[in-house]
Amino acid sequence: MALTTNSKVWSIMLVVSVFLSIFFAVLFHFEDIFIVLIIGSILVLLTDSILIEFNHHFGHKSLWSRRFYAVSLVVIGVLLVSVLLVGQLSDMTSLVNSQEEYETGITNLFSTYGYLFSSQNNANMGPIMGDAPSGVPSGNMNGSMVGNASATVNGDMATGPLISSEDMQSIGDYIFSFFSSLISKLSYFVFTGLLIIPMMFRLYFAKKNVIVTEIVGFFPIKYQDCVSSSILDIGKRLRDYFSAKILESVVVGLICCIGFYLSGISGWFFLGALAGLLNIVPYIGPVVGAIPAVIIAFIVSPTTALYAVITVVMAQLVDNLYLIPYMISGKVNVNPLLSVLLTLIFADMLGALGMILAIPVYIIYKVVLTEFYNELRKIYPDEYDA
Repeated sequence: MALTTNSKVWSIMLVVSVFLSIFFAVLFHFEDIFIVLIIGSILVLLTDSILIEFNHHFGHKSLWSRRFYAVSLVVIGVLLVSVLLVGQLSDMTSLVNSQEEYETGITNLFSTYGYLFSSQNNANMGPIMGDAPSGVPSGNMNGSMVGNASATVNGDMATGPLISSEDMQSIGDYIFSFFSSLISKLSYFVFTGLLIIPMMFRLYFAKKNVIVTEIVGFFPIKYQDCVSSSILDIGKRLRDYFSAKILESVVVGLICCIGFYLSGISGWFFLGALAGLLNIVPYIGPVVGAIPAVIIAFIVSPTTALYAVITVVMAQLVDNLYLIPYMISGKVNVNPLLSVLLTLIFADMLGALGMILAIPVYIIYKVVLTEFYNELRKIYPDEYDA
């Protein structure tokens, strides 16, 4: 269908676009509150999806039977989570209280394996690790190559590790300080969420229809059908999208939990849950989520670290080869190239939060602008359509 030439349609479309842009600019400006609102909205939409599925399977039963099944499912879920949390509490306490031990372990590991990061090319690695040069006792060869910053081999200077133990100490300090600040920020979100999210649940489930009616009432009568259909379509699409993303994170987190447990990593449940949670962030999330588990496993032994890496790789293979193509793509009709571009643009503007919300914001823009355009074409037809 050819685009309309009616200037009235495009004028109104421009106003709608500007309004949406201002709306999201204000929300992103108040980032912390926006995050709480997003989490609350996701929880509300997921709860709504669960209730829809529950009524689909148990709607034919009596009221008391439905209540019994609902309470039973909630109790079983709470008990399972409680058992896992209590079982992992000692491990996580040990991890938090052993920051200095892990930082020392990182430094020792790099001083031991630092030669792997040497700037010496592979062609010269043979002489370094093979026969000792003349004048150097063979028994002291390994120690001299690992411990010294540089050594002369066949007349060439073999520089020491590109990253020193002090650099690794700084990296370790940064990683642990990052997660300490993350825990501190999470406490703020929990406190704010306890104030706001219950009210969101109350408003949605008690006055959902009233709120939609009030929002629609702000618009002129000729636009109200368009606004109403946009709200309903946005709610459905966002509910489907976030349900698929949460399921994706749960599957990835479950694979990581199982793999970390079999690898013998302390705090396997929390590390697996963290990997699943950060998997929501496109591209960088899986890498960031794998770092704590790999570091802790590396301190145990390089073999354990290898198992942790294999676990993360397997989880990402399942995610990228099955979950994303068959679950996420089925919920959101977005061109793959456009999806990547949107994510990179939003990441440059808004950081990790922008990466997470790039597709949902695109969904809202697409639904609103499409609905308004189609409705405006009916209200203001072109001359040849009249």
